[in-house]
Amino acid sequence: MSEIGRLAGVFFEPGKVFADLAAKPRWLVPILISILLGLCFVYALNSRVGWDQTIRQAMTNNPRTADMTVAQKEQAIQAGAKFAAIVAWIGAILGPPVFVLIIAGILTGLFNALLGTDLKFGQMFSITAYAMLVRTLYTVLILLVLYLKPPEDFDIRVNPFSIGGYLSRTETPKWLMSLATSLDLFSIWTVVLLAIGFSVASQKLSFGKSLAGVALPWLFVVVALMGMASFQ
Repeated sequence: MSEIGRLAGVFFEPGKVFADLAAKPRWLVPILISILLGLCFVYALNSRVGWDQTIRQAMTNNPRTADMTVAQKEQAIQAGAKFAAIVAWIGAILGPPVFVLIIAGILTGLFNALLGTDLKFGQMFSITAYAMLVRTLYTVLILLVLYLKPPEDFDIRVNPFSIGGYLSRTETPKWLMSLATSLDLFSIWTVVLLAIGFSVASQKLSFGKSLAGVALPWLFVVVALMGMASFQ
């Protein structure tokens, strides 16, 4: 398949794309696209909303800052804004390859050890990189939201494509908000794509078993985040 065919096929005929990737793994183009869109989002957030506004929103209704004076809060906001600006640029560059590396590494071990497959890490890394293109679509849509909304109304914590995007952050228990935010369209779409990819690459693994192999670790992370949120 051509590169254009693979990029478009992930969304319309993923089985064909993943079969092509299993035969000849490649990953550079989707990683570069993810990095580029990540940099675009960081630039847009910095120029249109600003890191001070972003940090101020994060501190709203935070019990850890409830006892701070106005001066202390402003000092914390300014310090946090400088730190966030640096971390965001670094994260936009290193985040995509590191994220794909971690997911592919964990799932390679789980699938080969527990499901009896003989998938190679290169195949898993390549399939994961292309499956993550769904997240780039999410980034594009969030960029549209960022420019359509007034800067003061944009909240980076709100995922409009999840159940949590329609719940009150002040009235909803933190553990429930964490769960509702995790259950978003693009995360579920990515899980399904990974399951398709690994079942196609393995050739002897059913889609159902592949889906379980991907979904169970994801659900474990969701539950762990719920537990962490409940203690905040």
